Amino acid sequence: MSAQPQYSEERAKQGTKQRARQSAEPPGPKPLPLLGSLPELRRNPMEFYARLARDYGGFSRFYYGRKPTFLAASPESIKELLVDKREIYVKNTRYAAIRRAIGNGLLNSEGETWKKQRRCTQNILNRKAIRDQVAEAAEVIAPELERWQSAAKSGTAIDIEPDLTRMVQLLIGQWVLGSQYARYGGQVTELVAAVRQAWPEPPRSIWASLKPPPLLRLRKLESLLEKLDEVVYAAIRGQRESGSVDFSLLSGLARAGVEEGQGFSDAELRDQLLTAYHAGFETSASNLTFLFYELYHHPEIRQRLHREVDDVLGSRLPESGDITKLEYARCCLSETLRLYPPAYNFTRVALEENTLSGYAVPKGSMVIVSPYATHRIEELFPDPLTFDPERFRPEAVEGRSQFAYIPFGAGHRFCVGQGLAEVQTKVIASMICQRFELDCVSDRPLETQAGTVMRPRGGMPMLVRARHPASAPISSSAASAAAPDTESA
Repeated sequence: MSAQPQYSEERAKQGTKQRARQSAEPPGPKPLPLLGSLPELRRNPMEFYARLARDYGGFSRFYYGRKPTFLAASPESIKELLVDKREIYVKNTRYAAIRRAIGNGLLNSEGETWKKQRRCTQNILNRKAIRDQVAEAAEVIAPELERWQSAAKSGTAIDIEPDLTRMVQLLIGQWVLGSQYARYGGQVTELVAAVRQAWPEPPRSIWASLKPPPLLRLRKLESLLEKLDEVVYAAIRGQRESGSVDFSLLSGLARAGVEEGQGFSDAELRDQLLTAYHAGFETSASNLTFLFYELYHHPEIRQRLHREVDDVLGSRLPESGDITKLEYARCCLSETLRLYPPAYNFTRVALEENTLSGYAVPKGSMVIVSPYATHRIEELFPDPLTFDPERFRPEAVEGRSQFAYIPFGAGHRFCVGQGLAEVQTKVIASMICQRFELDCVSDRPLETQAGTVMRPRGGMPMLVRARHPASAPISSSAASAAAPDTESA
C-alpha cells in the first residue's frame, strides 16, 4: 500500500515535465527580425539542415521568415512523423510548377487515389520484371559509351553530368513508354530537357526571392509543357489502340483495373507517366555523377570496384544474373546516396495540432525531413563526411535503424522506383568502369547546388581514360543470348 503514493507522485512529476516540454519550443537558431533563418537557408539549404541537426539535435525549430518550421532529423522523430502519425500529415505540394508538370501522380496524390496508383505501379515494378530489363538496358547504354572513346583518345575533358542524364533518360523512357518509345521517346526526351532549362530556379538570396519569376520564362515553360502533353497523350492513344503487352509502365497501367471497371483515364495515365519520368532520371543521374567524383578521390576504392567488374563481366555486357554479383558496386552507389542524396529534403504539413519528439507542432506547420542532414549525424554514421562503402556491407547494416538511411524516403511513401533505380545505376556504373577511368580536371572543392535534385555546381568536367586500350571491344553476344529471358517479362 505504501508504494502507491510514491508511484503516483513519480507519475505526476513525469506529467509535469512532459507538459512543460510540450509548451516550450524545440531548440533552434535565433531568428533575424522578419527574415528568420532565410538568408542562410537560401544560400545552401542542404548545409543549413545539416548544421541544425549537428547543433540542435534530432528535432529542431527555425523560422521561415516569421513562420516557425521544424526539422525532424533523428530516426526516432522521422519514424514518428512518417509512420506513427502519418494520418495527420500530408505532403506539401505548394510548388505550382511541379503540380502543373506532373499533375496528380504518385508524387502529389493522397488518400484512395494514391493507394490505387501505388498498388498498380508496385505490381508492375516487381523484382523479376526489373531484372529482366538488364540485358536490354545494357544494349541501350553501349552505343552511348562509344561516344566517350573519342574523348578518351583525344584527352578532351567532358562534363559527364549531361551524358549520364541522357543515359538514364533513355532507360527510364523505355520503361515508361515501352512499345511507344520508338515513336515518341525522342520527342519526350527533347521536351523534358527543354523543360529543365526553362524551369524556374529557386532564388538563392532574399532579394531574388522578392522578385516575381520572369514572365517570358514562365510562358516558355507553359508552351513546352503543352507540347509535352500532346506527345504523351499521343503515346497513350497509341498504346490503347495497339493493346500491346510489355514490361512498361504505360502498358501495365493501361491494363490495370480494366477488368474491374476501374481503369485509369488518359489524364490519370498522363500524370503517372510524367511523374515516373521526371522522378526517375534526375535522381539516378545525380547519384552516378557524384559516384565518379568520389571514385576519383579514392583510387583504392576505384581499383577494387574495377576488379569486381572485371571478375563479374569480363568483356561482355551485363546480364540479369550479374546484378546480385556486383556487390561492391552496390555498396559504392549506396554510400554515394548517403553523402549526396538527390532528394535532399522533403516536407509534410500538419493537418492538426500535435506533438513530435514531445514538442508541440501547431496545425498547418511544415515539418522537413532532410536525408542530407540525417546521413551526416555522427552517432549514426561515424566520421560521416568520409566516403566509405564498407558502411553498406550486410554486417554493417544489421541493427541500423531503417530511418537512419533514407535516400528514397521512408514510411509508406518510400520511393516505389527504388529497385529499378538501383539496377539501372548499377548497369551504367559497371559498364563505365568496365571501359574507363574518369579523372576530375581540377581539385577545386566540390560545391553542391540545390534544384529539383542536388547536383554539383558547375557540372562535373572529367577526363576519360580508356582502361583497356589494346583489348577487343565489349561484346554483346551474351546479352543477345539473354534476349528470350527478356521477352518473358
